Amino acid sequence: MNNRNIEKLISQAIKKLHILVDKDGKIDKKNQGYLASFGPTVIYSGIIRTVAIYGDKSDSNKKRREILKIMFSLINLDVDSFITNEQSSTNYNLKNKILEANIACKLAIRTFELKD
Repeated sequence: MNNRNIEKLISQAIKKLHILVDKDGKIDKKNQGYLASFGPTVIYSGIIRTVAIYGDKSDSNKKRREILKIMFSLINLDVDSFITNEQSSTNYNLKNKILEANIACKLAIRTFELKD
């Protein structure tokens, strides 16, 4: 992972995280938890399994899917096309880009007020 890439992504992440802000100007604290658990899940379970968990289209996972879309948009990838392209899941550089986007989002969400 490259710290310069992460620093560049932070400002973009702040802009993209604004879609999670509610009418009170706060972001649900669960989103911070989703971001915190994403990186370790990628490392231990792999990219495809993590994307499958976070990319589930059911109503109960709507927030996690939004988080996943934000991270993937930072590195110019489409979640749905990523899931269907299995070769991309083994790419080491891609894994690092995804983790860089995750770190940028984790740092960016700290700029928002969180609600319980």
